[in-house]
Amino acid sequence: MKIKSILKYGALWGVLEVTLGFTLHLLNSSLAGAILIPIGVLFMWASYKSTGRWWSIPLTGAVAAVVRLAAYAAINGGCCEEGIFPTLAIVIESIAFIAPVIYLEHEKRKDYHLFVFKPIFLFYLSIVVYMIVFKSVTAFIKWGDINTLLAEADIKRELTMLFLDTLISSALIGIAIVLKEIFLLLMFRKSG
Repeated sequence: MKIKSILKYGALWGVLEVTLGFTLHLLNSSLAGAILIPIGVLFMWASYKSTGRWWSIPLTGAVAAVVRLAAYAAINGGCCEEGIFPTLAIVIESIAFIAPVIYLEHEKRKDYHLFVFKPIFLFYLSIVVYMIVFKSVTAFIKWGDINTLLAEADIKRELTMLFLDTLISSALIGIAIVLKEIFLLLMFRKSG
């Protein structure tokens, strides 16, 4: 059952990364990551809830990454740099969000209505770390060092985008969690 849940949520996340991610990038949306991160969080959370195991979170990300990379390779007749970086982002994201997802579920079990605020702050910090690590790793892969990234980047613009992307992602995660809880309450009342 645990493996099926990991495969199911990972595959769904991977398919959404391919379809929605492609659409957002096609529209030249600078907010693609800010929108895709909360989607990944919901799939990681669902996987963790169904298995109860922390390791289901990075494994769900690994499945999503494989699905995303395989789809990219199938569409483009092979893999290249453009296909590797979003795949790498999924893997780093799934590692960075282990603690926030576990903490979110822990806070939810306390059964009070404002449970979402502390985990959102933890998500915010995790997203900042994730984005810094991701940008550093991609710079190292592209140029062999991080100095080129720092030399070519407009630091003020990068920090502003980092703040806005992180803020938007955190807000969307909070909204998605609250909407999910409202949906579950409505379903419970209908069946009860």
